[in-house]
Amino acid sequence: MSHILLVEDDSDIMRINRSFLENEGYTVHCADSVQTAAFKLEECVPDLVLLDVMLPDGDGMDFCKILRQKTNAPVIFLTARDENDDVIMGFRSGGDDYITKPYDLNVLKARIEAQLRRNVKQSPQHPKIELPYLTVDLFSGSAAIDGTECSLPQRELQILYMLASRLGERISYHEIYKNIYGCDVEDSKNTIRVNISRLKKHLNMDDMSTYEIASTSDGEYVLRRVMF
Repeated sequence: MSHILLVEDDSDIMRINRSFLENEGYTVHCADSVQTAAFKLEECVPDLVLLDVMLPDGDGMDFCKILRQKTNAPVIFLTARDENDDVIMGFRSGGDDYITKPYDLNVLKARIEAQLRRNVKQSPQHPKIELPYLTVDLFSGSAAIDGTECSLPQRELQILYMLASRLGERISYHEIYKNIYGCDVEDSKNTIRVNISRLKKHLNMDDMSTYEIASTSDGEYVLRRVMF
């Protein structure tokens, strides 16, 4: 059964959620702070994270950005903050769903099941792409280009995998954002532009690289091999 990391500083909510989820067959790992959650990540590999926003030692949305460096597990925010700006910020920080308190436990269960199903469907059957002078390995979290290997943040790794799996094909920023983040928001074009810029920097893509990531004015991206 799936492992869930529950990050919640309210002891009553933690107790109720944990009891409910364990009765549903999930293995639940609990943390009441950002620091404890970071330790838990070293001890277990969660299949899904339930994350409170307001924590005693930090902001859950900021912690979600750290989470995205370590795991691709779906993140569901659980919070009393229900303003539109808060919801949008939650998705932009890497969240996959957003549930406002109070909530029905059966609704929570349904949201968890939906995210776990979607994550399974998105998991590639072949997590490693090997092209001439370019390798992308989702399992190791690394890529190698022109003989130089580097570790990549999760988002950049997923984008590179998507581009490499469709080498030479133009892909819109809408499609990339929805595939990587699970939704689409107003500022998705700028987010993907930043992701691509960081990816190129990590891979040291310059005039002498075997591959380049080109963009169009419409916000399409294509990975193509450069022939010298």
